[in-house]
Amino acid sequence: MPASHRIPVIPDVLTWARESAGLNSARAAKLIGVSETTLAGWESGDKQPTIKQLRKAAAKYHRPLAVLLLPEPPLDFDAMRDFRRLEPLAGPAWSPRLHAEYKRALSQREVMLELAEIAPASVSPTAELPQMTPSADPERAGAQLRATLRLNEVKPDWAHPGEALKACIRAVERLGVLVVQTQRVAPSEMQGFSIAEWPFPIIALNGGDAERRRLFTLLHELAHIAVKAGGLCDLHETENPTRTEDRLELYCNRVAASILMPADDLLATPLVKHAKPGHAWTLDELRQISHRFGPSSEAVLLHLVRHGRASWTLYWERKEELEDLYAEAHERERQRRQETPGGPSWYVVHARDLGHGYVVSVLDAFHSRAISSLDVTDYLDVRFDKLDKLERVVFG
Repeated sequence: MPASHRIPVIPDVLTWARESAGLNSARAAKLIGVSETTLAGWESGDKQPTIKQLRKAAAKYHRPLAVLLLPEPPLDFDAMRDFRRLEPLAGPAWSPRLHAEYKRALSQREVMLELAEIAPASVSPTAELPQMTPSADPERAGAQLRATLRLNEVKPDWAHPGEALKACIRAVERLGVLVVQTQRVAPSEMQGFSIAEWPFPIIALNGGDAERRRLFTLLHELAHIAVKAGGLCDLHETENPTRTEDRLELYCNRVAASILMPADDLLATPLVKHAKPGHAWTLDELRQISHRFGPSSEAVLLHLVRHGRASWTLYWERKEELEDLYAEAHERERQRRQETPGGPSWYVVHARDLGHGYVVSVLDAFHSRAISSLDVTDYLDVRFDKLDKLERVVFG
């Protein structure tokens, strides 16, 4: 198809795509590289975009190209309107980057639903999660999810958080959950979110957060999916929760902690077993337990509080110290990246952000000729002549 060929599109779909991306006409026109008059013509039906212009619009609106060719605006993309947002994080509006990342996650799910219809062999079968409600015992629920993930067989290396995170992401993906990661969203705004609709529920992790924190967020969001209540989450603990949202967050925190730190195993650990009542846990002791079970030192201390082996007073004292350490480590890492050239290639980071399971499914559908070269570059957001580099990262 010539690049100058005009594409008949439904004006209401283009207007919906722009508005749902949080863009006014002036900003959208600038991003796409056309005049406001041209954009207004598309949205009124007086003009039609070229294929190149439409692809640019799809990229800036964070939509698959196929969505812009629909006969009417899709209703199921209005989920953001009802997406649960916890009050402590709530503000007048989401940041543009968080808005875009949420839309990207929804778009990837739409792609997977399409592949399930046209290339079912490319999509891994989904597994059943245990039936859970927030009134169930979190320790029991954690044991059920741990068994479902087969962590006792996978045996992640908890002492090395990067490898442990990868192993647990693969275990979650095997259940049919899409795990994506975000860029340039502040952890203070979003540590993680989940979309709990089957098939292909979504867990999004903040790629800028520490690996042990991401590990805990991954399992926290899995608990949300198991109770069929997705949302943008605040993983911080509330000592005496009163609101339903806070109680749900507390429950998912406890389930995630129980997946990683089964009570019997935690309490049998020599450091814990021999600790006297009222023991003032040091940061080094918490770090040792963290390396034994995987989560952050803060998550370890919280679990000790729940099991009566530490006080809330100590938790709030240590939490402040840990936050300072996290901030210092983040700043050191930022400076290291500025001063040291290299690091992971764009393709490594891109594959991580899209999710290994998603990339593999799209590539498999392409190689089986279920989707075209235009589709694969659109779905993976990569130039066709660079596709082999992304493929080597995933299968190499």
